[in-house]
Amino acid sequence: MTVQGPAPIIAAMSRVDRVAGRGIRERDRKRRDAGRRRPSRAEAEAYEALIERLTKIHQVAFERVDWAKIEAEGPVVPTVARDAVSAAARRALANYRPSLFDSLLGRERERRRELTDKVVSAAKADAELYARAKAQADAHNRTLALAADVRALKPEAIAGVLKANGAAPTLKEVVEGFRLHADGPNRLIGEVDLIELDALPDEACKIEGGLAFAPIPDVERFQIQLANACSVVLRAAVELLRVAPVETVEVVARLCRPGGLAESDLVPVLHVKVSAAALAKLQLRKLEATPLVAQLAAHIDWTPARGLAPIKIDDPAIVRLTTPAVAA
Repeated sequence: MTVQGPAPIIAAMSRVDRVAGRGIRERDRKRRDAGRRRPSRAEAEAYEALIERLTKIHQVAFERVDWAKIEAEGPVVPTVARDAVSAAARRALANYRPSLFDSLLGRERERRRELTDKVVSAAKADAELYARAKAQADAHNRTLALAADVRALKPEAIAGVLKANGAAPTLKEVVEGFRLHADGPNRLIGEVDLIELDALPDEACKIEGGLAFAPIPDVERFQIQLANACSVVLRAAVELLRVAPVETVEVVARLCRPGGLAESDLVPVLHVKVSAAALAKLQLRKLEATPLVAQLAAHIDWTPARGLAPIKIDDPAIVRLTTPAVAA
């Protein structure tokens, strides 16, 4: 049996970062004042965006990478010229000849300044357009270079594609870590480290009934925790199945024990197997994550009174691959 990995997609949170994050959050909580100013609408909208990011990151279209098409295209170069926008503006400046009207009113200098400003603005637009085109070309070429190894289900190659196509940076906002294991010729196991409960919002910024800060009751925080866990594992499965030429993947979600710091304090709290066929049928953009994960018969232990709890995974391969090594 060939075991490969773990291949890091998103580096795990370090002990130092965990301690620092907890310290900052505790400091901020102590500074809160019941009589402080009302939140702004921008703060309320930012809070709503945060909750949506945490609980709806799975709401994306599922479409698999067409490896045959990528290989047929071969290496590519940016499809946008460096002066795609500014060329016309430069020509307009170079070809400018004062009209009789401009000469009579003394507007030549003003017109040249206007045309020069347009060249500067167009040059900035060129730089942005070319940078995006170059990034797309670079991502395509990096993906192409990894194609053969992806077909061989090498975790490092799949991780490389997820970094190149933007999936890793997107998920980094809502997880503490993400890595990939391979067990045998066609079994992939993603391992996601969930955001610990202490780092989830404990204060809402409400719009309804007037802008105001309000503590989030534990029962609601546990609901957010569950929705976040389900949304994250679904998105992880989506990204893996987009890239890897397999029909199913498994995702194990881990959570740091309250007060824990070591790798051994990360315990499994969710395990689900997801197929490409199931994702193709589901309307991910419209559905909430929690019932979807329940529909997929996930192994999870959660109650409204205490949130997520560790689960016992009986699969020897998963236990072997995901159990952290403990220093002697």
